[in-house]
Amino acid sequence: MRRHSVTLICCLTLLLLSATSAVSAAAQQRQPHVVIILADDMGYGDVTALNADSRIPTPHLDQLARQSLTFTDAHAAGSYCVPSRYGLLTGRYMWRTRLGSGGNLANLAGTLIEPGRKTIANLMQDAGYQTGLVGKWHQGIDWKLHDERERAQIRIDPNYQNFKNIDFASPALKGPRDFGFAYSFGTAGSAEMNPAAFIENNRVTVIPTMTSAQAKAQHGEWYGRDDNIVAAGYTMDRLVPTLSNKACEFVETAVRTKPDQPFFLYYAMTTPHNPIVPHKEFMGKSKAGTYGDFVVELDYHVGKLLRKLDELGIADNTLVIFTSDNGPVNRTKGYPQRWVRGDTMIYGHDSNGPCAGWKGGLEEGGHRVPFLVRWPAFIKPGETCSTTIVFNDVLPTLAEMLDVPLDSSTAEDGVSFYQALQGESRPVSFHKALVHNHHNGTFAVRQGPFKLTIRGPKTVEDVLDDSIPVAYTLYNLDQDIEETTDIAKLHPQQVQQMHALLKQYVKTGRSSGSESP
Repeated sequence: MRRHSVTLICCLTLLLLSATSAVSAAAQQRQPHVVIILADDMGYGDVTALNADSRIPTPHLDQLARQSLTFTDAHAAGSYCVPSRYGLLTGRYMWRTRLGSGGNLANLAGTLIEPGRKTIANLMQDAGYQTGLVGKWHQGIDWKLHDERERAQIRIDPNYQNFKNIDFASPALKGPRDFGFAYSFGTAGSAEMNPAAFIENNRVTVIPTMTSAQAKAQHGEWYGRDDNIVAAGYTMDRLVPTLSNKACEFVETAVRTKPDQPFFLYYAMTTPHNPIVPHKEFMGKSKAGTYGDFVVELDYHVGKLLRKLDELGIADNTLVIFTSDNGPVNRTKGYPQRWVRGDTMIYGHDSNGPCAGWKGGLEEGGHRVPFLVRWPAFIKPGETCSTTIVFNDVLPTLAEMLDVPLDSSTAEDGVSFYQALQGESRPVSFHKALVHNHHNGTFAVRQGPFKLTIRGPKTVEDVLDDSIPVAYTLYNLDQDIEETTDIAKLHPQQVQQMHALLKQYVKTGRSSGSESP
């Protein structure tokens, strides 16, 4: 009898081990949760792990870097907010849109993403993910108007002030929910942009009625536009923690209500974009003035979200990407003191690390950004990767991860870097070339170590017009990261080849595909 009992116990033990092994294998094969954290106007050199000379403590980002694969040659899809976010969301360069090269969205302009265009949120939603956006949208919202005759004007007028014509009491006609985000909470644009209000699922949470002057009288010093329309309760000191709480809330709700369904969160932070207004508890926490303190606050809230993943027991199977939408602003000129309290330059801190240039420009400091990728169940931590990537690549990378084929009208300028995450292949680039864009419309082309700036053409039509005079500057970034020595005359064939690639990319409507290596 005892022998039979032992045999039965052994059989049950084997069955349990087999079942546990099967569950473990299933858990490993399960689609990961995905979180993209996007800082706003944060420089490569602001992260201590990427810049040993940084005067800003970033302990949570430093820990994330130790746990991540760090891309050292990653680029925003543009050197300022709108093109950067458009490229991340669609896998396509913004200069192909109605805004053209160097364009920007008016404060209350309609949506930029074209009807029917697949976004990263659409991709994730189609793959069975719960999708959420928390933070800065800045891809335009179509508000309901009382007088539709002003629709054309509101799309192009950056100083549209007829707020009485906007029906803020009704849901927007089109917003984040129409581009794949089942849940959204945040702001239409940057912290100071109109309307200064929280928007949840295409609808303001409080109807904005106050002027900037009234908001200043009610809340004290108002770090925003002088022509704002402001909702009660929308203040700079409340903005950042509110978004942080909402990001954590989305994650926790997704896991607890639908534990068997993965989630995708796009957390587009509003820090450290102007106005520079850190919460009082972070004042004096850096050695780089008020801007540095604002980055410390950003770091704290990144850590808060990462802790939430740990608390929920999902960190190992969550793919986290941290990056910034572009480089930092040149705070040494052009900004009123009420917007910028503390100049980083006088504190000996260099937000761009080894690079030159600023937000909006073509130099590396304008678009080379921190890019950390953590996925403990899959990615080896603590490594660096010098493969050149661009925001346009994120959508096709997630598509490859999920084994979802993309049609020819999706992510026309993106190439998957999934093999780099796996460690299978880390070439110089998965692209033949990248295209950078100045806020004034000027183009640059990056191929291998070379970066060619093409001065003269400032629209896509100009690029194809050979009658327009052209001037070139060429840099070898491997030898000259600060872009001090023009070598265009030494490499005429390289110059012509790269200029021809730009023309090809404009003419064919894509930069990925058969011409990629």
